[in-house]
Amino acid sequence: MAGEFDLIQWIRSRQRRTARVALPAGDDLAVLRWDAGDLLLVGVDQVLDGVHFDARQHSPRQIGRKVMNRNLSDCAAMACLPAAAVVTVALHRGDGIDYARELYLGLQDAAEVFGCQIVGGDTATWDQGLVVTVTILGRSAGIEPITRSGGKPGDGIYVTGPLGGSILGRHMTFAPKVHEARHLAAGGHVHAMIDISDGLSGDLRHLCEAGGVGAVLDEGAIPIHADAVQLSAADFRSPLDHALHDGEDHELLLMADASLPGATRIGSVTAAPGMFLRRADGSQIALTPAAWQHRLD
Repeated sequence: MAGEFDLIQWIRSRQRRTARVALPAGDDLAVLRWDAGDLLLVGVDQVLDGVHFDARQHSPRQIGRKVMNRNLSDCAAMACLPAAAVVTVALHRGDGIDYARELYLGLQDAAEVFGCQIVGGDTATWDQGLVVTVTILGRSAGIEPITRSGGKPGDGIYVTGPLGGSILGRHMTFAPKVHEARHLAAGGHVHAMIDISDGLSGDLRHLCEAGGVGAVLDEGAIPIHADAVQLSAADFRSPLDHALHDGEDHELLLMADASLPGATRIGSVTAAPGMFLRRADGSQIALTPAAWQHRLD
């Protein structure tokens, strides 16, 4: 019967040294080379069966790609380049080594798109659902990281793509906008940025609270994905409601002082606090975030 050490040995056989990775997974710690003056950015994300994916419906390779892409999208949110990742997996007991290998290959498939190597981690089994946790290491590589807190009154608010309805499949197949983020940040006009994982309204609130600013969105300017229209026909929520509040689009939401190529302006940053939606007739209504949250009680 295959066990944990068989999986570890298989993973070790796939490791390689690179200019960045002096010692890959297989020892107690991996060794990375870091350029002088290059900032290290570190983040971690935990992904749960039944919350972020459905292991009864999605293949382990699909799950692995999504898990890694969520972390790569966090790199995009701060305009950094992914450098390496560490992965911890709690497998459902009985899934088997072939399942674990496919999960790893999905993680690796997504990471290798951006030259990011998995350099370590841990595995375990238990009687509950699959849990995967990734710690991502990013590097600034000559571009100052963009934070959530830099928005200024008068900035435009921009998104990089249509929103809503990702639950129809895009929540598993999105592509992290790492290179787009770095291109936008390099122009020097972006003051604040986040990837849209909690929904446009929820992530806009994060930017506003971090920067001590408010926002007005123009109803007619918000790009709506065809999936939001399709979902609206089934659940009777408007396509706009889906675009405002659905999560896991993983487009970029930005505040900037100039037009951004490849992004759509959807509103303006205000000095007064609060978030509002401006209707076609010029009237404004309060915009209440409706992002999904993990309950802690």
